[in-house]
Amino acid sequence: MLQRMVSIVLLCGIVLISGCSNSDTTAPDTKSFKGFIYYSHAGEMYRLNLSTITSAKLFTNARHPDMFANGDMLAVEQYPIVRLMRSDMTGANRNTILSGTDYTGPKYRQYMNRPRVSYNQQYIVYEGDNVYNPNSYVINSSDGSLVATIGDYNQSQPMISPSWSPDGSIVVAGWTSMNNGIYKVTPDFSSMKRVGPDFPNVSDPSVSPDGNFIAFIRDGQLWTMGIDGSNPTQLYVSGRYFRMPVWSPDSKYIAALNSVELTGKITIFEPQTKRITDLTTTSGNHYYIGDNEQLSWQY
Repeated sequence: MLQRMVSIVLLCGIVLISGCSNSDTTAPDTKSFKGFIYYSHAGEMYRLNLSTITSAKLFTNARHPDMFANGDMLAVEQYPIVRLMRSDMTGANRNTILSGTDYTGPKYRQYMNRPRVSYNQQYIVYEGDNVYNPNSYVINSSDGSLVATIGDYNQSQPMISPSWSPDGSIVVAGWTSMNNGIYKVTPDFSSMKRVGPDFPNVSDPSVSPDGNFIAFIRDGQLWTMGIDGSNPTQLYVSGRYFRMPVWSPDSKYIAALNSVELTGKITIFEPQTKRITDLTTTSGNHYYIGDNEQLSWQY
């Protein structure tokens, strides 16, 4: 009996050291991860190499990265005026997609946050200011012209955190204090419906590249469900607080910002096994991700 108790104590100690709170969180080999995660902090753009777990600064005066199919970057430039731009990896060649304006201009040009390129490269969706203009907007990726407005704050229906599905539909989240929930917008942007269970405090939906699943945050924890809202599943039980999930291009993993225990660091989840890996860069290549930024995982 004594020997068994000692074994249990030693096992619990190992679990605490690893930062895992249950038995299904054994970290997979990080060599199984590939590609790059793009992120920003304090107006600087970075690329995290998942093969070496090293981070490199790309350029400044930009945030909220996403990637075009040809390798160009979509980003929000901060000054001298806010604008959506398309840039090469050096930041030296920047082309305006949509220029911002002040509060006297059209709402879709007042703020541009968390932009995402559609799979067919034809559209960009982004959210406006999360306080005064919490709607999402679809524009043409070529000339920045407005295609659709998703949500209506004046009707207590704000819609934020847009994520594309491969079929051209968009998944968005309602505000926690008004119309909280996860909603799916049709590919022609004409209508939407709520998907998933009636959970409170949900945010940050992200559609898997294969179009089969939605990852989302509920009360700071990472969940997944079918694209139709079926089988909601919490992936990890902990005292941590996660944000901004994004899928790997092969839909096998989800990366999310761990914004409490490992402030500004990335945790990678494997939904099928519910295993997790906390990424720690090699010596001399530390990274920190802004809490209101977004991640983009590319091969």
